[in-house]
Amino acid sequence: MKLFLRLVTLGRRAYSVEHALPRYRFLRWLSGCDRTLPEEVMVRLSGGAIMHLPLLLAGMTCTLIAGVAMLIDAPSPFMLAWVTLILALMVGRVLEYRWRLKRAQRGQSTPVDGVLILALLWALSLGGLGAYALVAAPPALKLVAIGTLLVVSSSYPALCIGRPRLSVLLVLLADVPLKLAVPFQAESAYWIFVAQGPIYWLATLWFSCYLNGFAERALLGESRSRFQAEHDHLTGLHNRPGFYRRVDELRRSVAGVLPATLYYIDLDGFKQINDHQGHEAGDALLVDVARLFQQVLRQQDIVVRWGGDEFLLLLPGASEFLAADIAERLLTSVKALGMTYPGVGMSMGIAREADLRQLDAERLVKIGRASCRERV
Repeated sequence: MKLFLRLVTLGRRAYSVEHALPRYRFLRWLSGCDRTLPEEVMVRLSGGAIMHLPLLLAGMTCTLIAGVAMLIDAPSPFMLAWVTLILALMVGRVLEYRWRLKRAQRGQSTPVDGVLILALLWALSLGGLGAYALVAAPPALKLVAIGTLLVVSSSYPALCIGRPRLSVLLVLLADVPLKLAVPFQAESAYWIFVAQGPIYWLATLWFSCYLNGFAERALLGESRSRFQAEHDHLTGLHNRPGFYRRVDELRRSVAGVLPATLYYIDLDGFKQINDHQGHEAGDALLVDVARLFQQVLRQQDIVVRWGGDEFLLLLPGASEFLAADIAERLLTSVKALGMTYPGVGMSMGIAREADLRQLDAERLVKIGRASCRERV
């Protein structure tokens, strides 16, 4: 029971370790990185059950048992090499997981290239086992080896949800060697495998595409719902929940000291615009200010509409010189809006922190509000 609970815990940890998209071009193509999907959705699709360490080890163990049985019954250099290869793949998968875990503890995500390469080698070794069993194994072990091959290869679409190309390639690597071995044995009934091959491959492709479409729609819907929940509907900027999540992600993703600058901004004259020109003019002013902030700031900076005419701007990793320069440009740009919106200006509170990792989002807000204000 304790062993079972430890395996469950290991599975949860293995699934929760952050990963990144593949780096190598071929593996990116297999993972469907050429699709026009948000990066967040692509990263989640690149995970899936194949990243689950206990599942992959369970599949490899099943094939290893069949291989060990063949090695004991009819020892041969091929089977000895095959068993050694499977053991090496299992050890490699565990070492890869430990490497990703250490990188995650340092706030770094790891590309999934290693997992994909190990999975491809595993599928190819499974095909080699099936082909060898068909030609050289006794009938009972032939049935065990081919049955194991069919069961494991049938699970690939479920292991690779969101990546139909990878799923089909794994099935081909496991199944084609079996078909190629049919001419080298005497039993004519096994030619049925060859006839069934194209049908099985097309069915795998269809099923993989079906699961992929379902996963894409589900993740896109979740992504849109999260965006709506974490962004202001008028300006498109982050709202408070979105800000808290982004800061928490930022704190967990950095490994070293990360200085940060926080601007707490309050628009002056906004109420007068609403009262004299109407709420549509006030909304237009907020949209223009949000667009101005996004133009001045860097891509990695976080812009938040805190409420009403209040904004928060977080600049992670900005030097004091850069933070002062951006503050000056913000003040100048908002002042220029006075030509379109008479009487508009802004008050800015500026706070500087030596290490963002030591602060949570609420503490940052309090520091920003308590900081000194410079009025335009």
